[in-house]
Amino acid sequence: MAVSEALRFVNEGNTLLMSTPLAEHFDAANADNPLTDRCWLRRTRWLIGCLLLFRLVYAAYVPLDLVPDEAYYWDWSRQLDWGYYSKPPMVAWLIGLSTSILGSTAFAVRLPAVLLGTLGLFWMYLLAARLYGRQAGFWAALLTAATPGNAALALLMTIDAPFLFCWCGALYCFWRFLEGGRSGLLWLAAATLVSGLGLLSKQTMIAFLPLALIFLGVSPADRGRLRTPGGWIWIAASLLFLTPVLLWNMQHDWITAQHTSGHFSGAAVGIVKRLSRFGEFLAGQFGGGTPVTMALYAAVLVLTARGFRHIDRRARYLFCFSGLPMAGVLGLAVVQRVQPNWPAGFVPAGLVLVCGWALGHIAGIRPLKAGTLGLRRAVVVGAACVLVTYLLPFGFGLQGSRIDPAARLRGWYQLGQTVDAAWRELPQTHGAFLVATTGRAAASELAFYLPAQPRVFVWNATGQVLSQYDVWGGPQGMSGAAGLIVTAAGDRPPAALAAAFEAIEPSGEVNVPIGNGRSHQYQLWRGIGFVSWPSSP
Repeated sequence: MAVSEALRFVNEGNTLLMSTPLAEHFDAANADNPLTDRCWLRRTRWLIGCLLLFRLVYAAYVPLDLVPDEAYYWDWSRQLDWGYYSKPPMVAWLIGLSTSILGSTAFAVRLPAVLLGTLGLFWMYLLAARLYGRQAGFWAALLTAATPGNAALALLMTIDAPFLFCWCGALYCFWRFLEGGRSGLLWLAAATLVSGLGLLSKQTMIAFLPLALIFLGVSPADRGRLRTPGGWIWIAASLLFLTPVLLWNMQHDWITAQHTSGHFSGAAVGIVKRLSRFGEFLAGQFGGGTPVTMALYAAVLVLTARGFRHIDRRARYLFCFSGLPMAGVLGLAVVQRVQPNWPAGFVPAGLVLVCGWALGHIAGIRPLKAGTLGLRRAVVVGAACVLVTYLLPFGFGLQGSRIDPAARLRGWYQLGQTVDAAWRELPQTHGAFLVATTGRAAASELAFYLPAQPRVFVWNATGQVLSQYDVWGGPQGMSGAAGLIVTAAGDRPPAALAAAFEAIEPSGEVNVPIGNGRSHQYQLWRGIGFVSWPSSP
């Protein structure tokens, strides 16, 4: 079933890539050598088509368990809504669409990430080709594909897959709108659509709007747009997409805003700790983008910043969406911990800038001496890193070790199969449900990997909302039902939770090894005769 669906989707993807409307935008541009232009477009189509086929087969056949975030978002998709505790709803909507067609399997959960992460490379081609020619477009798509970050984000179904697809689409569509002409209104509508959908994918998309205004302010040729309604209509129409999310938050005490603001507040730490965190952030950037590619990226941003007064509007456009926000993130990383994926949206424009620099299209800054050789070296090193990324889940003796990047993908299926024995022993007279006291990670993984995929609840004794499970609350209308309680190994159920049942009895221990002495360890308890869900302290 999985391979047939994979082949069907790759055929549809290749049909999209080989269609002519996308290519028609370039017929009037870069026409000095149309045969060469067609060659670069054909290479890009083959690159993306073959990569899509490989990633679909990999997702269908390589037995990688869902990471806790993926399982968590899948559980969201079972209760579709206009908003959720920590994120906008797009990730749940996409998973819900995919699983409604293909069933609740790991392949179905990850399919949107594979499609968006791979087909999004075509946005890179379109943008670079429009700015610097189709050769630059090919290199931009290839350079992006040859990064472990793209490989991971095009496999794991998190909020970054739809967000990056929309961000790159907005970069291209907004530039087409700025070009003007008879199709200006069409590109204004397209830019509004992709930026609006991006706002429904991840909060970071909001940064696109002020960055666009900054570019209009620093580009003499585009400054007049600030006095015309087009750009302001785009901003207002994009923000309208957030209306249902805002209404949902109004009904839930603005919980998403509270959670997001928590990312920018933390306990004060010393200078040594700050430097350590900053080093971790840099290591994450160079690891996700490969050392050679990110060295080129950093070099072109520094050179562009130094020569900003002399570069043309194309380079200024790309810098405003890459170097400028990346400088802000670097400053933030000095102050607090910054996750490696936070600046992911600021990398695509910078990679297009790298390609334009390497091919000698950016006047005003020193050209890259290595030229296309520098791009080739970056792609070769990147391809090797991507190959390692795809091979690491197979272990090679690293399973469960501190340097095992796939540790979070291991053992969850076996955990579900092991816990299923205790689940099947629960009396079903009044129904049954599962309660986890260990947080959302185990709760969401058990919800997905127990064969029955039951409704799972989370007991939270902190008095604070920590996940979507707290927003949903406890079981209702299940008086007399049986419950399977999951605690950390060696722990007993909290007294308030135990009092919610007529009786509590142990139901065994679970120990699922994942390698190198690490394992998933839990204690199981059987609750008989559910009374009512207690109030959290």
